[in-house]
Amino acid sequence: MKRIPLFTDKPNPQLDNYVTVLSEGRYFKKFSHKLLKNIIRRGTLVKLKAEEHLIYQGDDSPPEMYVLLKGSLAVLANSKFILRLELPGDIAGELSVLNPSPRSAEVVAETDTEIIAFTQDVFAVDEQSETVPVFYLMFTYILAEKLRITTAQSLVRKNNRVISVDNTRIALIDENTTDRLIIRGILRSEWPEAKITDFDNVAAFIENSLQHDFDLFIIDPNFTSQQKLDEKQIKSIFNAMQLKNSPIIVTSKLCQDVLQRQKWMRMGANDLLTKPFSIFDFKHSVTKSKIMYHQQRELDRIEQDADTDRLTGLANRRRLDQFLEALQTVYPDNKKPFSLVISDVDNFKHYNDTHGHQMGDVVLAGVAGIFAKTVRKGDLAARFGGEEFVMILPDCQKTNAVQVAEKLRKAIENEEFPYQDQQPTGNLTVTLGVATFPQDADNIDTLLKKADECLYIGKESGRNITIAVE
Repeated sequence: MKRIPLFTDKPNPQLDNYVTVLSEGRYFKKFSHKLLKNIIRRGTLVKLKAEEHLIYQGDDSPPEMYVLLKGSLAVLANSKFILRLELPGDIAGELSVLNPSPRSAEVVAETDTEIIAFTQDVFAVDEQSETVPVFYLMFTYILAEKLRITTAQSLVRKNNRVISVDNTRIALIDENTTDRLIIRGILRSEWPEAKITDFDNVAAFIENSLQHDFDLFIIDPNFTSQQKLDEKQIKSIFNAMQLKNSPIIVTSKLCQDVLQRQKWMRMGANDLLTKPFSIFDFKHSVTKSKIMYHQQRELDRIEQDADTDRLTGLANRRRLDQFLEALQTVYPDNKKPFSLVISDVDNFKHYNDTHGHQMGDVVLAGVAGIFAKTVRKGDLAARFGGEEFVMILPDCQKTNAVQVAEKLRKAIENEEFPYQDQQPTGNLTVTLGVATFPQDADNIDTLLKKADECLYIGKESGRNITIAVE
């Protein structure tokens, strides 16, 4: 590890480069370049080689906060992968600054990495002073932003999870046919309700990993006969698995190598079994994963009940607002647009007045059921209020959003609702408005307003139509 103080009386052109890099980071965009430069001058440039430790678990050295300039850092606790820092401006070590104590996690460079380290005294506040240093204000702002962003990222990821136990899926990635047969036999015994998908090559897994929400991954990364994987390819495979936020069990002869075990744990493996493994050890790993799975599903159900509209079973307004805010929060990082489809049941007041609120509720539940069937994995269908429904489509441009809206409109138009022939138009239908972020609006309120304006235009145009922002 090489440390270079950045405070110097001599001109340092590199400081301007560091300012440019950090000013694009998610935590430093609101700081002026002049202020950022003064802040950086109080730090120390740290250069790490790949596999070099920045922090050891249990380390009680003076705490520091680290800001990433380039490279990649893996954060682990008890040898279990927690998260990866790879965006310029990402921070680590801030908790030790808040609470100086032996480190609860380790941080390892995955590639050649450069960071800026700030010692704890930089953020210290004099108890006798009536003012606080700018570093302290910066520190509190960064902590608040990190909490806001990580909460939003977690909410978006959780929306991709499948809560139904009947949908349990396990991915088995191993080129050895015999090993796959043995593992499948154990899984059928220990987790009979799970659906197992075999992959004997990496390409097939990468392609299908995007199509399914797997709840457990079992992999032998030591592909030899079909293709020899390098570290970059293996890392990309583990990244694909981590996106699903599910346990990873590695079974491989290479688990005998301590360094290799450490690498796989940093990449995100939860359990490591050396081939040939004992049946007892493998059953134990699967049982642990199964218990974790059901515990998490129970927590998901509790949270879902609090965020669910009781009549329709769709998300309620609280959940809708949270999800929209989360998508807006993560947009600066992922740059993925999202679309909003708002719909209103045509002439619903007439239906309610004619047939009563009880039959009106039947219609609302029926419309909600069509929304639930149409929604894609990762989308969110919600009851906006009354007879209005909203669908949020992450990573979706307007053209695709209009197609989804039209699919909804036609499905409801073709559905057989009670007494629909007594409606003013002779059928029970919906009108829909579509708007896309950030193409049509740069904030949530405006996005909702634009979609609602399209809905109003559709109503004025005769109803049973989809209108998108032009």
